[in-house]
Amino acid sequence: MSTSEERLRIMLLSGTVTIPPRLPDLADISFKSLGSRIVVEATQVVSPRTTIRRTFFPEDVMAVFVPDDSTAVDLTQGEFLTGDKLDSKALSLLDKCSIQGIVYVREHAQSLLELSAGLTAAESAEFYPPLPTDRSVNHYDMNPGGSRLGDVGCPW
Repeated sequence: MSTSEERLRIMLLSGTVTIPPRLPDLADISFKSLGSRIVVEATQVVSPRTTIRRTFFPEDVMAVFVPDDSTAVDLTQGEFLTGDKLDSKALSLLDKCSIQGIVYVREHAQSLLELSAGLTAAESAEFYPPLPTDRSVNHYDMNPGGSRLGDVGCPW
């Protein structure tokens, strides 16, 4: 095995997801004060009409990769910020500018997702976030309301 720093990084990155989720996409990463907390924001411009901002608590960010060349991202050409290096970078950028890179976040991390999309009136009338009664939100509810086939009172 190579250096101990690389071994530690391998261990730190297990159980993480990348933000943005598709490599080699990059996000604008910033560190901001939010009330009495510090948060990490990763903003990704998906298209000229769509922007996604994801916000995480810093304790859930295991690493940030900053590529040497943002036009040709190569995970072997750049810097992985972890531990004290990540902390000092976050403090130096707190409420200032952003950097371009990839955030490695724990799979179970809490997040806030914000979507900005330019839509026509017809598109926006059809678009809605998952509501509490949607199957995508309620798929663990083993006793959903409503009538079911075989319920008493079924006319056939």
